[in-house]
Amino acid sequence: MWHELLSIGVPKLYRPGEMLLREGAEDTFVLVVVEGVCKVVAARPGRGQTLIAVRGPGDTLGEFSAIDDARRSASVYAVTECKTRLIRGTAFVGFLNRHRLEATLSRYLSAKLRWNSTMVSELAGLPVRSKVAWLLVQLAAMAAPTTFIPLYQKEMAELLGVAASSVKAALGHFREQGLLRTEVGGVHLLAPSGLADEIHPDDLE
Repeated sequence: MWHELLSIGVPKLYRPGEMLLREGAEDTFVLVVVEGVCKVVAARPGRGQTLIAVRGPGDTLGEFSAIDDARRSASVYAVTECKTRLIRGTAFVGFLNRHRLEATLSRYLSAKLRWNSTMVSELAGLPVRSKVAWLLVQLAAMAAPTTFIPLYQKEMAELLGVAASSVKAALGHFREQGLLRTEVGGVHLLAPSGLADEIHPDDLE
């Protein structure tokens, strides 16, 4: 079924920083992420754009607009190079109906919304060091089995909405703990489980 879903779409490549979906747009196509990592952000009154999700291989983007013709509720940007399949909204809905997947999709969307809500609340209560650890753990899970995260410090800072100097300090701490190694063009994770242990709300910055 997965291969059939991919077969009804056309390949679409997005470079790092490129927009996949635009908040408020009226288009209805759906994107299936085959490779890469992207971020989902939405405008919040008085707070600018807020990170609400990180998506990776196997995720679909834009289902709500395909189903109910509503405007896009968030923007999506490529964090790394993203290989996707672009599927017309009508073709996506036809696929769901053909395989009677409405209930399955409903559960999937509910799980995504719960994940988004949990992520936003968790990040809001974390200091920068824990936010950086959280981000690296999430990206490691999506990029597995590779342990190299192709993000610069500035890109991590933009993704989390924090100062680049704070990200640099956090990475320095993790490097001293033997949890990662900074390299040209990104970060090589040495102990993802150790990074997970660094996620707690009472860190001292």
